Amino acid sequence: MDAARITVRREEAGVRLDLFLSRRLDGVSRSHLQRLIGEGNVLLNGKRAVKRQNVAEGDIVDVHPVSVQQQTIRPAAQDIPLEILYEDEFLIAVNKPAGLVVHPGHGTPDGTLVNALLFRGSQLSEGGSRDRPGIVHRLDKETSGVVLIAKNNGVHTRLADAFAKRSVAKQYLGICIGRPTTESGSIELPLDRSRREPVKRAVSARGKKAITVYELFSHRCGVSVMHFFPRTGRTHQIRVHCSAAGFPILADPLYGGGRERILRIDPVDRPFAYGVYKCFGRQALHALKITFKHPETDVSMTIRAPLPDDFRTALLAFGDSRLFAEIENS
Repeated sequence: MDAARITVRREEAGVRLDLFLSRRLDGVSRSHLQRLIGEGNVLLNGKRAVKRQNVAEGDIVDVHPVSVQQQTIRPAAQDIPLEILYEDEFLIAVNKPAGLVVHPGHGTPDGTLVNALLFRGSQLSEGGSRDRPGIVHRLDKETSGVVLIAKNNGVHTRLADAFAKRSVAKQYLGICIGRPTTESGSIELPLDRSRREPVKRAVSARGKKAITVYELFSHRCGVSVMHFFPRTGRTHQIRVHCSAAGFPILADPLYGGGRERILRIDPVDRPFAYGVYKCFGRQALHALKITFKHPETDVSMTIRAPLPDDFRTALLAFGDSRLFAEIENS
């Protein structure tokens, strides 16, 4: 994008700065604009702008796109297998396998979903930065399942807005150690970065609002199969909420779901629980499906990700053949 100077009109007064700019600058994603603001490349009346500022009639907004974000080296195309669940001229839905990082970052310069998408020759939106083309939302490295990819900036902006407004419905399947006290419920605990361990998130009064709705699907010998419906999208949200509520995600040692937790299960139940635990070399969490309105057609869509092999093996251990059908039709 080119540098721009924009004057705020009367009917635009009171709108948040990033939203105002996304409306006035065609084809530029809101996440990209937020990054420019955060890097100090947007001025409001000659002063460095703040993300949450509202604009007023007559304000002058200067956008200078030359930034650290633009200096980032574009990722290389790499031949990494991908399972495409859906694709049209506007977006792609991928079944991300466990172990695949979504985009390059600190400690992961390549070998990511982005590198794989570029190898396919897919047209992608600018994303939040040059190393994140097409990326609207993310899954943790060891979480499998549905990820949506935008092919152009307009689609990216509309999808990002849908996520921000919580109009995208996400459903996860998880296996937990322990069980909730109720068959269904909601965990509402604010989350923030841990002060002791920056890689982790923690429940904190100073954190951002986070809501996870859950349903107990099946339970046996200290292990629960559960559905999760996150109403917000905080980093590690389901994992932290489950840990805080007393039923951590199985095989998630970062949040209390490691082998030592299995040892706390009643000895009679422990062999079964440990057998399920051994099915996973990663946390037992899968983004099962996502429901949203298509950003171009406005038609409601639901995209499902098939169960990976580790989940299938673990569910077979429960000895109930109906589990697969019930989960896939849920």
